[in-house]
Amino acid sequence: MPVTQEQYTILIRNYLPFYSQDKHDKLSELGVTILMKKTQLSILIAAWILCGGLQTVYGEDQMVPDTDEASQQQSPAPEDEGQFLSADGLFEVVSETQSKKGEALEDVLPQPKTAQVPAEPPSSSLTVHSPDPYPSPSAAMIACSDEFQNADYRYFSERLFYTCTLHETETGFYYLTHVIIRDPEQIRGEDSYGDFAGTREEPADAALRTGAKVLVNGSYFRYDTGFATGGELLIRNGKVMHGPWSDGYEICLREDGTLFSPGYNTVESVLAQNVVFSWGTCEDLLIRDGEKCALTDYDWNGFPYPRTAIGMVRPLEYYLITAGGADYTGGITIYEEQEIFSSLGCYYARGLDGGASSALVLEGQYVNENGDRTDQNTLIRRPNVDFLLFTE
Repeated sequence: MPVTQEQYTILIRNYLPFYSQDKHDKLSELGVTILMKKTQLSILIAAWILCGGLQTVYGEDQMVPDTDEASQQQSPAPEDEGQFLSADGLFEVVSETQSKKGEALEDVLPQPKTAQVPAEPPSSSLTVHSPDPYPSPSAAMIACSDEFQNADYRYFSERLFYTCTLHETETGFYYLTHVIIRDPEQIRGEDSYGDFAGTREEPADAALRTGAKVLVNGSYFRYDTGFATGGELLIRNGKVMHGPWSDGYEICLREDGTLFSPGYNTVESVLAQNVVFSWGTCEDLLIRDGEKCALTDYDWNGFPYPRTAIGMVRPLEYYLITAGGADYTGGITIYEEQEIFSSLGCYYARGLDGGASSALVLEGQYVNENGDRTDQNTLIRRPNVDFLLFTE
């Protein structure tokens, strides 16, 4: 049965009470004329992004660079919480009230039903397979000489090789960064300002502070607490900072440079793999043991969106995808991500946080435009809670 503009307006007012009347009318008109046959959730997501509503709902105060800890203090999440439903009937629980200033849109993505686990994990032994490591950056210069010469950005030393090239798709664009290191200690995770769950930090500032040659944003996170979200188990320098077990939504880094997701498992089993850092994600696993993984069938996976993802061909050789630009424009789908990593021969691949958080920094300089633009066309960079980086 067709949905009228009046019905759309009522729906939008209920979900987005903080918008002006003009914004309500604009969103409802888009819903009727463009997205008539979509679900209510698809209408809201698409119209929200097309109208630039994300900046309004979370406020410019959430996007301003961190100047002091006081600027990061947020109101606690309200008690009245609702639940948005995806096509498969499961979404992260989020508040629908105007006073809520918490997760960005990408922080309330639906998680597959398989993410619902029993109260206590079974006792098990975790086995992680990994190919032999890449020989050296010097070997890469010989094997990848044409790639190096044709890259938009490139760097080589005896300890580090990287190329970065812009690729265009039918719906957007992405930067593909190929990184080869000599020592596994050259890939690592880093909390904002070196402080777990502390004040958020802009990616370029983090790169300059750490001396990173290549840096991307890391975990999903909450604005109100500065706490990484997604995966249940958060590990820093081999120490468990949060989580009674892993729920499968972690990207773990072993001390030998291997990346893997542990699945539903005990802390002891994960730590036995010599994990030094983990990032939290809500993204589907793309590649495991060199094989494509089954992806969850919901609208968001097929929506072109700014995304950040990492793939490992083998320890010491990695690919990074950084898709899209500011204001949630020009991204790619998760299916495209999977195809790209598969074509590159990745043994493991998974997405990190995306949206306005998606950032790529080379030599301390931004390559993409992450964040949002104001009405005055000023780009406001989004600070993050942690990062994945490579050093010399």
